[in-house]
Formats: sequence, C-alpha cells, structure tokens
Amino acid sequence: MKLTRYLVIPLLCILSLGACKLDLSSRINVGDLNRVALSQEVGVTGKGTLKLEVGSVIQCKNESQFFTSVLENHLEGFKVRPCEQMGMESYFVAEFQIPILSSGKDNNSLIAINAARSSQIGGVDVDLLLNQARFRMINKAIEAKYFQKLDFARSRISIRLDNDQLTYHDILASDVFADGLPVVGLKAFGLKPGAHLKIILSDVQREFFSIYSRVPLFKLILSI
Repeated sequence: MKLTRYLVIPLLCILSLGACKLDLSSRINVGDLNRVALSQEVGVTGKGTLKLEVGSVIQCKNESQFFTSVLENHLEGFKVRPCEQMGMESYFVAEFQIPILSSGKDNNSLIAINAARSSQIGGVDVDLLLNQARFRMINKAIEAKYFQKLDFARSRISIRLDNDQLTYHDILASDVFADGLPVVGLKAFGLKPGAHLKIILSDVQREFFSIYSRVPLFKLILSI
C-alpha cells in the first residue's frame, strides 16, 4: 500500500502540470491600432503576459528553465517573471511583446493582433491571431514531457484596450465579456480619453480561435 501511495502522488503532480491552464492577456493602445491600420506603420507592439498553471510554486521554480526553453523562441521580448500563487493555484509567469500587424501573413509570433482598415464602418477591425505552427511546436514539447497538451477550453484570453488619444472613440464588440459583463450580440462602448475597456473571450470564441487561428475582438470607430 505504501508503494502505491508513493507512486500515485508524483503521477498526480505530473498530470496537474501537464493539464495546466493557459492565461494570455495583452494591453494595447488605440493610437497604436490606428497607426498600424491607417498608416501601415511596422514594428508596433503591445504588452503581453502569459501564465501557465502548475502544481506549486516550488514546481514552477523547478520547471522554469524548461518552460523558458519551450516558449522564448515563439514570443517577442520574452522575459520570465516571478512565480505567482493565487489561492490554491500557482503559475509560471512571463512577459512578452505582442506584435500589432496590418497583415496576418507577417505573423511570426505565437499570437499577434491584426489591425486593418474596415471596409464596412470606416474604422478599424481588430482580430487576434494564432500561429498554429508555433502552437503545435510548443504543445509537442509539453506533451513529450507531461503527456498532455495545452487546451484553450481551460484557458483565459483577455485584452485591455487603452484610449491614449485626446479624442473620444466608440468600440463595437459582440459575444464577449466587457469589463466583466457578458455581451450578447453587437454592443457599442464609449471610450473617453484616458479610459480603458477590458475584453475577455468567451468559451465559444476560444474554441473558434483554436480551430481557425483567428477571432474578431472588436471594431474601433473614431467619433467625430
């Protein structure tokens, strides 16, 4: 019986680490989206944070080098941050730069923001992009060690949009969580100078994102 107990405990730790939850968050500015979409500016980035749920803070520290080796070549400006503990959950944490592109074809990062001039509303369409090839490479390395893959069904993907401009903007978003509240259908949000809007993808959007490598986030409109 003692032998069984000693074998099961490490196995549970491995499985809990292998089935870790992925938390992706980013922070982008209205001005950056406008410059990329309307002026085709290149080299523009937003701030991103990645969190992977692990079994414990000790486990996070022990596995930090492995996670770094798996992720650093797929995210720009990758920088490891101290491990975090929130209640019973522990996380490996890293910061990165998320590219803001005018064409998804130029995406060489795991994830990116696509900002393009809208053909319908005269504003800017903003999408989130996933590089499937890079995601498969990451999953292959994690699966080889922990026997399970990252799953967007257990993930959390959020975007904070900051209005760094001196003018008022309208944001059109649908089927998301906006500032913590569920949005069904298309809804407009006013964003005054200095204000921000936090958008969290729903489970349906995350599934769509994982299958099609792209999901609409919102439409940005300059109010006259």
